[in-house]
Amino acid sequence: MKKKFKNDNTHRLPGDEKIQLQDSIKDLVSDANRYDYGDFRAIKRSAVTLRLLFYDTRKQTCLLTHLGDKNKIIMQSFRERVTYAKGLSYGDIYMASFRSHTHNEYYNTFLFKPNKSLNAYFKENFNKWWNQNLFFMGDQSKHTKLTRHKLITTIANQDGGAHFDEDVDTSYLGLKTGQTGISIKPTPGASELLGYDVSGYDHNIIFKDISLAYMREVVHEAILSLIDYYSLENIIYQPNFDYNWQRKLNTIGGHFEIAPDDLNK
Repeated sequence: MKKKFKNDNTHRLPGDEKIQLQDSIKDLVSDANRYDYGDFRAIKRSAVTLRLLFYDTRKQTCLLTHLGDKNKIIMQSFRERVTYAKGLSYGDIYMASFRSHTHNEYYNTFLFKPNKSLNAYFKENFNKWWNQNLFFMGDQSKHTKLTRHKLITTIANQDGGAHFDEDVDTSYLGLKTGQTGISIKPTPGASELLGYDVSGYDHNIIFKDISLAYMREVVHEAILSLIDYYSLENIIYQPNFDYNWQRKLNTIGGHFEIAPDDLNK
C-alpha cells in the first residue's frame, strides 16, 4: 500500500503578494542606500530580490506574474537604445578609483551616474527591458554582452547572491574581473587620469566589479518603475549618486562608447 503524504500547503490570503511587493522594494532601497554610501558589495543582495520579482522558470513563478502585471508594467530604462551591430558601449557607467583600506593599494571600479534629472529615462515594456544590453563589445559574429537578465540571474544563482558556484558564466566573469573591457597603460598621463601615482607600475590598470555598477543601475530602474506603477508613495527612495562620485580619486570619470565607424579608423 502506498503511503499518502499530507499536503501542508495553504493558499495565501488575498493581499499577501502586495505585502511581499512592498517588502521587496524596501529591501532594494536598503541595498541601494548602502551602495550609495560606499558599501558597494551590498548591492549583490538585490539580485535575489530582483529574481523573486521578475524571473519566471518552469518551476518558479515570479511575484509580478502572480500579480498579473509582468506583461503590463512599463519599465524605466536609463540605458540609451543603441542599435549598431558592432562597437563598444558601457552606458552611463564611469570608471572610478578609490583608496583601499590596505596601505598604498587602490580599488579601480565603476560607478553608475545617471543624468541628474530622474525623468531622463526611456520607457520599455518588460521583455525589452529585461533582455536589453547594458554592456556590449564586438560585432554580431563575436561579441560580449551583458543583459539585465544575465546580470541578475548570474549574481543570484552563481556569484554569491543566493548561491556561490565554483563555475561562473564566462562573459560575466570577464567583465567582473576587468579582463574584458578597457584597461589603462601606466603612461605619464595615467597618474593624472586615475588620481594616484602609477609610475613604476609594470602592468596595465584594470577596473573591476562593473557588475556592481550595473546592478545599481538596474535597482534604480526597478525601484522607480515599481513605485510609479503601483503608486507606492509611502516608500521613500532618495538615491545619492553624488557621495561616491565626489570621493573618488579621479576628478573626471572616464566614459566609454565607440561606434562602428570609430573602430575602423
